[in-house]
Amino acid sequence: MLDGIRKASKNWLGRAVLTVIMGILVLSFAVWGIGDMLRVTGTTYVARVGKSEISAEQYRTAYNASLEDVSQRLRRRLTNEEARIFGLDRQVLSRLITDAALDQKTRAMGLNLSDEEVVRQVMAEPSLKTANGQFDRLRFAEVLRQSGLNEVGFFAEQKRVMMRRELTAAVATDVPAPLALVEASYRYSAEQRVVSYFLLEPVKAGDIPTPEETTLKAFYDANKSDFRAPEYRKVNVLAALPAELGIDLTVTEADLRRVYDRLAASGQLGAPEKREIMQIIYPTEAEAAAAAEKVKGGTSFEALLTERNIKPQDANLGLKTQREFADPNIAKAAFELAESAVGGPIKTGFGAAVIKLSKIEPGTQVPYDSAKTALEPQAQAEKLRSDPRVQARLDEIQKKIDEAKVQGKSLAEASQSVGLALRTIEAIEASGADKAGTKIVLPGGDETLKGIFQSDIGLDNEAIRPRDGGLVWFDIAGVEPARDRAYDEIKPQLLARWKADEVAKKLSALASEDVKKIDAGEDIAKLAADVQALIRSVTVNRTNGGEIGATAAAQAFAVPVGRAATASLADGRRIVMKVVESKLEAFDATSGVGIQMAKQLSTQKGEDVLAQYVQKLQSELGTTINQKALQQAAGGGS
Repeated sequence: MLDGIRKASKNWLGRAVLTVIMGILVLSFAVWGIGDMLRVTGTTYVARVGKSEISAEQYRTAYNASLEDVSQRLRRRLTNEEARIFGLDRQVLSRLITDAALDQKTRAMGLNLSDEEVVRQVMAEPSLKTANGQFDRLRFAEVLRQSGLNEVGFFAEQKRVMMRRELTAAVATDVPAPLALVEASYRYSAEQRVVSYFLLEPVKAGDIPTPEETTLKAFYDANKSDFRAPEYRKVNVLAALPAELGIDLTVTEADLRRVYDRLAASGQLGAPEKREIMQIIYPTEAEAAAAAEKVKGGTSFEALLTERNIKPQDANLGLKTQREFADPNIAKAAFELAESAVGGPIKTGFGAAVIKLSKIEPGTQVPYDSAKTALEPQAQAEKLRSDPRVQARLDEIQKKIDEAKVQGKSLAEASQSVGLALRTIEAIEASGADKAGTKIVLPGGDETLKGIFQSDIGLDNEAIRPRDGGLVWFDIAGVEPARDRAYDEIKPQLLARWKADEVAKKLSALASEDVKKIDAGEDIAKLAADVQALIRSVTVNRTNGGEIGATAAAQAFAVPVGRAATASLADGRRIVMKVVESKLEAFDATSGVGIQMAKQLSTQKGEDVLAQYVQKLQSELGTTINQKALQQAAGGGS
C-alpha cells in the first residue's frame, strides 16, 4: 500500500486524489475528535497496597507464569476456568500484594543491599552454574528471556527479593513452639496401630453382566470428562546439538581427572563417612559446660544420661553423614571428635548440647582407574558445552537462521541454509506423549516441551538453549483442541470402567456387612475363613501404611481400638480390618525425636507469625482490589 501511495504522489492526478482523501480524514477527526483514542479509560491496576500499585500487566505476567508452571506439573494444559477453581488467580494476587507490602516496609526501614552483593548472590545460585561450577552466561540469558526482563530489571527484582528475605527471616526466625503443642504433635505422629485384616478379591463380587446400551451411554454422559482427549500440537523442530555438529573433541586424561575430582568432592563416587552420636541438651551453656567437665573428671556419658533420666535410645541421633545432621553446629562438632570422645558445650537452637561420638562408619570412594571409563560420556558432554569451536559453530548457525527469519523464510527453509534436518512431530500433548501414549524424545527435553505449549500458530519463537548445550528452534504447525471423545470411540474403555465400578460397589457392600458383624462381636478370623481369605496382621502409623497402603491406614486411625473398618485398595481389592492395639512410647522432649519435632513446629510457628505480620502490614498500609481489572487480567470470569 505504501508503495502505491509513493507511486501516486509522483504525478499531479495522484497528488490531487491524495489531498482530497487526507482532507476528509482531517475533517472527520475535527468532527468526532481524537480524545477517545488517546484517553485511557478505566483503571489499569488490579490492586493498590499503600502507595504501590500492581498493574494489570504485572499481574497478567505473574498469572501466566504460574499457569504454565502448574500445567507442566499436571502434564496437561490448564484452562483459565480450572485455574480459577483451583484458586490460582487468588494465590497469584495474594503473593503480589504480600511482595508489595514487604517492599514498602523494607524501604521505610531503610534496608539496603549493595549492587555488588546482589550480583554475588545471583552468580552463586546453583541453577545458574555449569557442571564444572562456573557461572553459566547462556543459562542466565535463558532465565532473562523467560522472565521477560533485561539485566537491569532482573537484578533490581532480585534485590527486592533478597530484601524481603532479610525482613521475613528477622520476623519468622526463633519462634519457639509450646511444649504442649510439641507433645500433642508427637502423640499424633508417633502412635502406631496393630491391625488384623483380610482381603476381599474382585472374584468375590460374582459375575457382572454386560450392561444394556442405554445404561452404558448414561455412564458415558456422567463420566465423559474422565476420557477427554487432550490438546495435541503439530510441531516443526530444528535442533543444532553439540554432539551432531561433526566436531571431533577427544577427551583427554586431564578432562577425566577434572570430572572425577569434582564428583568425588561432592560424594557422588562412593558413600561419604557417617558418624553416630548421642546428645544431651541442657537449658544453659553453663550447665552443659559443667557436665562436660564431669566427663573430663571421669564421669561416664552414660552416667550423665541417668542423671537427666534419658534413655540411651532417645539420646541417639542415628548414623548420619555430616550433611544429614539437622543442626550444623552439632554436625561440625561430631566430625571433629575422635571415636568414643565427648564434646561440648555446643550451642544449638534448643539449648547447649554435650555429645558423644559412639561410632564411625568410614566412607568409601571409587578409585580413579575404576571410574574413568564410566566418566567419559560426562567429560565428553562437558567438553561439547564448553569448547570454543562448538560455540563458534552454534553462533554461525544462529546467525544464518536469524537472517533467514528476517527475510520472511519459514523454519523449513531456514533449516536448508544451515544443512540441518527439520523434524516434524505430527501430534504431541503437554505430557510429551503422542496419540498412542508413547513418550516423544524432544531435543532440549522439558524446556522445549514447555516452550511448545507456551507458543501458538504464527508466533516467531526464540531459540531454546538446553542445559546440555546447543540450540533448538520450533514452530507450531497446527493445534488440535482438547475434546470429549465420542461414545463409540471409547466404548471398550467405558465398559471396562463400568464393570470395575460395579465390582467395587459389590465388594464395598460385602465389606460393610463384615464390619458390622465384627463390631457386633463376631471373630474376624471366622469371617476371613468364610471367604477363604488369609488373616494377616500389620503395624501401621499415620504416614506409613506398609503393605495395606495409606488409605487403609487412615481408616485404621479413624476408628477406636477394638472396632473394624474397611477401605478400597489401589489394585481393586477390598480390605476388612480390625484395630486390635494402639502403641505409643512416652514423650521425652530432650530426645532426638523430641528436639527435631520441636524444631519443625518452631518453623511452622514462624510461618504463622509471618502470615500475621504480613496481614497486619497490609491492613496498616491499606489494600484495595479492582475486581473488574482483575477479572480481565486473568482472562475473564468471576
